[in-house]
Amino acid sequence: MEALKSKLFLGLLSLIFVNCSSIYQETDTVYDPSKYYDDNESYWSQFLPNPNPGINKNLEVDVAVIGGGYTGLSAAYHIKKSNPELKVVILEAKRVGNGASGRNGALVLAQTYSEGGFVMGENKKYHKEIYDITVASMRRLKALTESTGIDPGFVLNGQCLGIFNSDNIESSKEYVREAKKLGMPIEYWEKEKAISMLGSPGLLGAVYDPNGGMVNPGKLVAALKKLAEDVGVVIYENTQVWGYQEGEVITLPVYTNNNKYEIKAKNIVIAANAYAARTLNFLEDDIEPCHTQVAATEPLTIEQYNSIGWKNHISWYDDQYAGTDSDATFHMVITDDRRIIIGGGSVEYNEDEGLLYPGDIQKIQEQIEKRLGELYPSIKGIRIEKTWDGIICETKSKSERIGVTGRNKNIYYALGYNGGQGVNTSFLFGEVVSKLFNGEDHFLLNIYNN
Repeated sequence: MEALKSKLFLGLLSLIFVNCSSIYQETDTVYDPSKYYDDNESYWSQFLPNPNPGINKNLEVDVAVIGGGYTGLSAAYHIKKSNPELKVVILEAKRVGNGASGRNGALVLAQTYSEGGFVMGENKKYHKEIYDITVASMRRLKALTESTGIDPGFVLNGQCLGIFNSDNIESSKEYVREAKKLGMPIEYWEKEKAISMLGSPGLLGAVYDPNGGMVNPGKLVAALKKLAEDVGVVIYENTQVWGYQEGEVITLPVYTNNNKYEIKAKNIVIAANAYAARTLNFLEDDIEPCHTQVAATEPLTIEQYNSIGWKNHISWYDDQYAGTDSDATFHMVITDDRRIIIGGGSVEYNEDEGLLYPGDIQKIQEQIEKRLGELYPSIKGIRIEKTWDGIICETKSKSERIGVTGRNKNIYYALGYNGGQGVNTSFLFGEVVSKLFNGEDHFLLNIYNN
């Protein structure tokens, strides 16, 4: 279990004030977005909302949010909701949900990265408080997005760590004992119950949290977009931002179809996650863009579904480093039409300037097929309909990054979710950024403001 703790769920949420640099220059250079942004071709892309037009004029705004994923949509919504008089825009390079928000493995998990994975991280004394905050966040996210009339497909029947390595049994039990002392509803399942609930015959046990589950990422993006637009946020898509120039009013050079415009913003929110370092020169010494892959099977027949014995659509992940990278476990959910969405087993990095996937997607698919057959022998050989790549933001510090910086303290940011907690945490951090913007308090800021 120590390997799981040190490799998969290390990290420390921190409010870090950083120096940032501008890469804005007066130049006629035409940037090539195809080096950095590919199209979302995931299974979830079919559920994304229709894109808005790109920007077509110079603008002056109060707040420009760079990035239209969960963090950007959440930050824009919360800032505009609490400040209806402000002009708030989102600038998205491709379409909302084009990045990790629209390509992920669909897990909704409690905790931040540092405290997740059923380990107690560097902030053990606040482990229960962070748990309660993130559980409340996922419930609020569900309620808010369902209020739009779009059903994002939340199934919050719990999450599990499936144990296959006997070395992890005792440390898992110890975690459950400690969590129960804190009043957390975590359970340890012995082998018989683990197999009965999750179905995989090789399980030796499992740790279960009733707070967690899954969501349809594309529908979640659609609901968050509607939420933001309904309060008056203006969203420009196919609009790339290449750097910024600091000042009391920040200058942003933006491009749509090679047409250049300029935005003057009193404040910006950098919510570009993995793209921030190479397109904005932001936190470039800490951000490590990281490629991970996910696959979707064809729908299981009723007979196949019954044969695997996976109950209640519980989302789960294993403790096996069984792929091409020692840091990557496998995670999985099952959809309402009985598709298994399974990802993990590989972590790959760009060695060139661009951000496009450098690996072999067919090799990854074969690896996922092999692991799926090991987990559920009764459906070994089931057809994978689609395998896709996504880029997430790891940080060298293994810390989520949230704060405000710049000479005029008007550059806000939230990014670097590192691992599986990103769906829930990114929405939460968007809310926390709005608290920073409004000069308000938040429990997480009280803990991590150094």
